[in-house]
Amino acid sequence: MPAASALASERVSTPSLLQRLLRRARRVMGVDYVKFRGCRLPPAHMRDAMCGPEYAADDWFLESGCAEARRLIAMGHRPDSRIVEIGSGLGRLAIGLMRECGSVRYWGFDANGPWIAWCKTHMERRHPSLRFFHIDVANDLYNPNGKAILDEFRFPLADGHADVLYMWGVFTNMRLSDARIYVSEISRLVRDGGRVFLTAFVEKDVAPESINPTGYLDYECHLPLEVVRYDQDVLFSMFAEHGLTVEKFAHHGGAHCNQSEIYLRKTGTARTAVAASAAV
Repeated sequence: MPAASALASERVSTPSLLQRLLRRARRVMGVDYVKFRGCRLPPAHMRDAMCGPEYAADDWFLESGCAEARRLIAMGHRPDSRIVEIGSGLGRLAIGLMRECGSVRYWGFDANGPWIAWCKTHMERRHPSLRFFHIDVANDLYNPNGKAILDEFRFPLADGHADVLYMWGVFTNMRLSDARIYVSEISRLVRDGGRVFLTAFVEKDVAPESINPTGYLDYECHLPLEVVRYDQDVLFSMFAEHGLTVEKFAHHGGAHCNQSEIYLRKTGTARTAVAASAAV
């Protein structure tokens, strides 16, 4: 089964003239979704703005969501598992889960209000087991007018609510000070023994936090927080402080450029940064 990272090497199909005309007609008529292989997908221009131009292709977007759903299945997802996604975007993972698993118990959070509105209209109303929430937290890239993330910030879920927590492409655009608060919340939300998957830009022997580092990627960064890179020891020590054990670290294993994939388990036991680094 193809993983999301493997999709990056595949050729992205170019929309035909007919497909482009149909998309333009839908926008003119105010239809803000695309029906593809029995699924209701966000319109291409919204997907492009969220993930990049390759995700504007219907097949790419759907298959990437299915691949991420299969990732969670491999991590131990069961029909009764409670899945929490931080940074749910336009419902890519939720669409994949519904296609791969049928009904799921899912809670998605995002700072982008229009994306959450689309998911509530086109997904939550049709599938009540999917629930989406707008969190009005500040992010210079996605939600610059939101509220600052303070130490007392909490997601509106009980302690230990999640069996699996998924966070793709959130730390990649988040300041280290905000990431510390999110790591604390991840630990609170996940039950003991629960699993976490996230992506981040992580390197050894760099500054604790680098904003849009020059020469790091094969393109120039022009937007605020377009790329936020962390030092590996700093990030892993944050996990360890909150009882999150690194089980697997795939350096540059993500589907986008230098993103790395990190798999954690909630052990409930704080460890030192040295011990955390030795686990990978």
